[in-house]
Order: sequence, then C-alpha cells, then structure tokens
Amino acid sequence: MSLNDNKSLLGAFLADQLSAERLRTWRIIFFLLLALIALMSLIIKNLHPHFGFDAYPFFWPIFGLVVGLVLIFVVKKIIQPIIKRTEDHYGDL
Repeated sequence: MSLNDNKSLLGAFLADQLSAERLRTWRIIFFLLLALIALMSLIIKNLHPHFGFDAYPFFWPIFGLVVGLVLIFVVKKIIQPIIKRTEDHYGDL
C-alpha cells in the first residue's frame, strides 16, 4: 500500500463523515467528551492549588472557555481590521 492509497482512504473516510447524521453524531461525541473531562474535575482534586480559585471544581474548564472567547473577540475585532487586505492587494502576479 503506497502513500497515495492512504491519502485516498483518508479522503474517502473524511468525505463519508460529512453527512448530516454523521456530523450530528460527531458533535454529540465531542460534547460528551467535554462534559466527561469537566466532570473529572469533581473526582480529581487539586491538592496543591497555586491560586485561590483553582481549588474550585470546574474552574479550569470555565477559565478555558472564557479565555477562548476573549481570544476570539480580540482577533475578530482588533487584529483582523489591522491585518486584512483588499482582494486585489497583490495585484496581478
């Protein structure tokens, strides 16, 4: 089996996963895994918290969500207007 065969198998697998039913299934699996990881913070205790808030359950999942949303906001509202270019910025090459 050559490398091109592997690429075509992977492409066929990924194309098969794009159906509406499969996407819904993958979305459910993704959110269940996220919930499982968040619930693990109830079982696995932080024995040596470095800050005051990281001793609370669900601190790190909530912190990750808030920081991710702030990063999206910063990129969309501040950085994108600075770096975007017009469609014909480079001209005809």
